[in-house]
Amino acid sequence: MPETAFHLRLRPATFEDAEMVADLQTLRDPQEPSDPVLLRYWWQMTDALEKSMRQVAEHDGAAVAYIGSQHELWEPADQRFGLLRPILRSDLWSSEGYAELVAIGENWLRLEGATTAVARVREDFQNDIEALAKIGFRENRRMRTSELDLVQRRDEILRTLTDCREEMQREGVRLLPLSKDNDPDKYQKLYAMFIESEKDIPTTVPWRVLTFPEWRRFWLENPGIREDRFWVARAGDEIVGTSVLDCPVVRGIPWTAYTGTSRSVRGRGIARALKYESMAQAIEAGYTRVRTTNDADNPSILRINNQMGYRLVAPILELHRPLG
Repeated sequence: MPETAFHLRLRPATFEDAEMVADLQTLRDPQEPSDPVLLRYWWQMTDALEKSMRQVAEHDGAAVAYIGSQHELWEPADQRFGLLRPILRSDLWSSEGYAELVAIGENWLRLEGATTAVARVREDFQNDIEALAKIGFRENRRMRTSELDLVQRRDEILRTLTDCREEMQREGVRLLPLSKDNDPDKYQKLYAMFIESEKDIPTTVPWRVLTFPEWRRFWLENPGIREDRFWVARAGDEIVGTSVLDCPVVRGIPWTAYTGTSRSVRGRGIARALKYESMAQAIEAGYTRVRTTNDADNPSILRINNQMGYRLVAPILELHRPLG
């Protein structure tokens, strides 16, 4: 077994390495298992829509270290942020070894022209946060990972679901899975609603607006997303809201991948009603818990989550470092 990360032999990671990297991620937190099929998909989407670098070190057929870096396809005037994802197995962990992985990712970002490195780390991964702070990373934003206990809250969810359906009927809003929406233009309408609602998500690191073909591939080719679990809200002829579950293929727990509404209908309880439909579906599918991640500066969705009974797992710190 190598003594430190400095002696690990990193090599370029291929899509076939997604399984061993998912195992490495799962070791960090067995309560949040990483699905190898979904990780491979995210790697493929990152390569298709952004620029990326991934390296892995293995020992006895298992991944012991990983560093990934990626960035958007910048326009000339864009702020140039790049994301880092360093992981070092706990039995090899040292601040020096972790910093070496970060340096590899930062060097790649510099060559790409990035001006700021960004790492997102759960607050309870204290060793990682301290190592990043030591080399100059500072907190810029906070997000929240929260979990809903579907066993404990089952009766309340199903009871509130009935109330939400009655409220939406009074409002003249139809809720249905995308699979049951027969409008031939439904994907274009859903895309327009997504792009509008995404613009109101608080962020420091901007993202590129996807073209319609890119968006459709990103959302509808995801092996964890099915159209019968992709809820939409209709007001008249328009799609005005959505909430979608991203479910594990091999292992893990479901996540709410996205919930949003058009600006014109906010304040009418549509996002809340969509989330209850989605949670009821998760219960029906046999899941016992669901997680979601939201920016700490997004009070409307946090209010809905609190009302539903979500409990904080851990804050996620977004840490930045200039790459001068």
